[in-house]
Amino acid sequence: MKFFAYLVFSLGIFTSLEAVSISSVTHLGRPHLRVITQSATYLYDPVAGGFSSIIDQHGQDWVAYKDQPWGEYPAAAASSYRGVPNLVFRSEDDGAGHPGHQKCKSQVIDGTKIVTESLSGKWTWNWTFTERYARLEVTKVDPEHPYWFLYEGPAGGAYLPRQTYWGSNQGGPNFSRYDHYRGSVRRDHFQWMYFGSAGSKASFFMAMTELDQHPDHYSLLGNTASGIDSPDGMVVAGFGRTEGATPLLREPAVFYIGIYPRAIKRPKQHRRLGRFISRIF
Repeated sequence: MKFFAYLVFSLGIFTSLEAVSISSVTHLGRPHLRVITQSATYLYDPVAGGFSSIIDQHGQDWVAYKDQPWGEYPAAAASSYRGVPNLVFRSEDDGAGHPGHQKCKSQVIDGTKIVTESLSGKWTWNWTFTERYARLEVTKVDPEHPYWFLYEGPAGGAYLPRQTYWGSNQGGPNFSRYDHYRGSVRRDHFQWMYFGSAGSKASFFMAMTELDQHPDHYSLLGNTASGIDSPDGMVVAGFGRTEGATPLLREPAVFYIGIYPRAIKRPKQHRRLGRFISRIF
């Protein structure tokens, strides 16, 4: 049965052969919640409110958060900067939603949902999991501090900037390389984005239900002063992020993430992924 489930996944067919399961595990030397779905395994840091790992069916970790080095720019692009959704930046709740921080508490509801609240009580959100995707609903926002939604991790499980592709509702795939360290960033208004590597067999996507007028962000951040050509690093992709690492989102909102079981190599595949995302909404 497990082989058959893997086979239909590898063919790009989502089924309900196995239900979503959430269990308590130890990861990075501390408690995590492990969410197993048909398309991905998610490792959620419950006192941080964010994902340390999102692992596809081929064993590739699209987040690969590490504790060390901690907070060093740009070295932490290979470690503690990584995570999803990394919601809160600055303020007393700085780090809420980002793995490795201790600003939250979480509980599992009904076997498919994780509800998280900041220790300050100013933020709440919940994740609901299906075989195909995870849905984030930000339900309470600190009115004094905006937030963003970020994916920061190695596309395809490894930092390979010359092989990394990306796309959005505006088109793709493309291999345009924006060097975050040297100030090269693509900003636009995206409703959804996806990322992958020429060597990966899947793609990671992120989406928001409502297209707003806030600038969104895509770039690649290497972990040394060599910039994009560093030995390690990550994709930096965000909804509601503008110059000066400034968050812009102020209202409750709904987002989606997931592992799509195919690489996106041609415009036809891009359009197919776009239709898949539109059906989620």
